[in-house]
Amino acid sequence: MPLLAIAAALSSALIHASWNAALRGGRDRVADAFLIAIGGIITWVVIAVAFGAPRVEAWPYLAASVLIHLVYWAALFKAYDMGELSHIYTLSRGSAPLLVSVGAAFAAHEIPPPVKAAGIAMVSLGVLCVGASPNAPLRATLWALGIGVCIASYSLVDALGARAGGDALVYVAWTSGIMGVPMIAFAVWRRGPARMVRDAAVAPWRGIAIGIISFAGYGLVLWAQTFAPIGQVTALRETSVVFGALIAYFILRERLGLRRWLGAIVVGLGAGLIAFG
Repeated sequence: MPLLAIAAALSSALIHASWNAALRGGRDRVADAFLIAIGGIITWVVIAVAFGAPRVEAWPYLAASVLIHLVYWAALFKAYDMGELSHIYTLSRGSAPLLVSVGAAFAAHEIPPPVKAAGIAMVSLGVLCVGASPNAPLRATLWALGIGVCIASYSLVDALGARAGGDALVYVAWTSGIMGVPMIAFAVWRRGPARMVRDAAVAPWRGIAIGIISFAGYGLVLWAQTFAPIGQVTALRETSVVFGALIAYFILRERLGLRRWLGAIVVGLGAGLIAFG
């Protein structure tokens, strides 16, 4: 893989783990969704004014991505109401790389060589080891796996859309902006306009910053996928579980057993095979 793609995927992994940890620490999911959507719309406006709209070839992918992302966000908030970051986050991320690789083989004719395929499998296995929690509620686990299906779906759709559009930055900005409109509408419908404004005003910059930062992280991985294999970049990004585990342990004070630490090591070894195998 090109070194730029490796650096972009790993940077995206760190960013993704960080904003998920910030989201898990929040107390008001609806206000968070409202503010994150505002952050995405702010980014959209800036990018749209500076660079315009995606090419027409990208719009079918963009429409599909918005729908998938809306399901993803709904599932994410529901799951975080039921379980710990270290379980929900890692299990959902671990179920995605293999699915994306299979999808990329059919949709983009990208079949990884054996060593890199082994690396992708190790990343998924390691992530699942980190995320598996025998004591977690079954419903939380099922929601996490549903999130994994969403992640695999939008990862493949967005990678193909960014390639079709020729500009990952413009593509992801329009995805974030358009998706923000129904997210805001849902939050206002659920709380009412006056209460939504009051709740969001408690800590407005945190949610808006998460919206902008999540855009940056996802933009990096999409940019990498325009010139590197989709499945391999996706798998490298899932090294975010290592960062997520460290954040959960040192900052959120969640307990992580030996199995989860061993899983994180397997993820690191798999990432090494993908990047340098």
